[in-house]
Amino acid sequence: MRPINKGASPYRRISNYSEALPYLEQRIGVYCSYCEFRIDHVPEVEHVSSKSKGGDVTAWDNLLLACKYCNSRKSKKTSADDIEEYLWPDTDNTAIAFSYKNGIPGINMEIALQIDPSGRFLAKAKNLFNLVKLGHRPTQKEKDRRFTRRNEVYRIARGSLETWESISDKEDVLATNYLQQTIELAKQVGFFSIWMMVFHDYPTVLQALLLAFPGTERTYFDEMGHPKLDLPLPSDSLPEDK
Repeated sequence: MRPINKGASPYRRISNYSEALPYLEQRIGVYCSYCEFRIDHVPEVEHVSSKSKGGDVTAWDNLLLACKYCNSRKSKKTSADDIEEYLWPDTDNTAIAFSYKNGIPGINMEIALQIDPSGRFLAKAKNLFNLVKLGHRPTQKEKDRRFTRRNEVYRIARGSLETWESISDKEDVLATNYLQQTIELAKQVGFFSIWMMVFHDYPTVLQALLLAFPGTERTYFDEMGHPKLDLPLPSDSLPEDK
């Protein structure tokens, strides 16, 4: 799950939470904050702490973008009293919490316990995974398109990888142009973590992906573009240099 940094609130006050939509789109792109689905129609402004359970309706810190599938799965299940029981992509290192082997979402259990032996981080990852049913495989009658679309993007990314690996000189003009095409394709189809997983062995592509998807919290990744095996603070929370 892509960790994001929304930055400081772009407004002092808004009358309706829907007014935050253009700011969210600009800061983090038109992607679901949870499943990474590219939202081409009707992005939904989602409340981390449900507004029906006391969550602030318009506060920037309480708002994310969600596809209709994740938003409906999450529904009204979180409150101001229990949001600390979950990981959140705008405050936590969700990049290291989840895996996408063969395009299938899962939880990085061993790594989660490695970086936090208390099991707290793992428990919070499981809670979020279950909250939005990240690994849900829909029946034929269901309209949840996350699983199907994720598989489609996985195949697209694998095809892009095969072409990339066929280019022998990664420094020539052909490779540079193809890198740009790959990044643009990734932005168009979404599912950031799928692309990061498929191109795991190619730091040049990983770094380009980190820069291309707006609002990605890059402090959670090392110089090779891989998620850091620790729990750093988001850049907004880092102390200023003196």
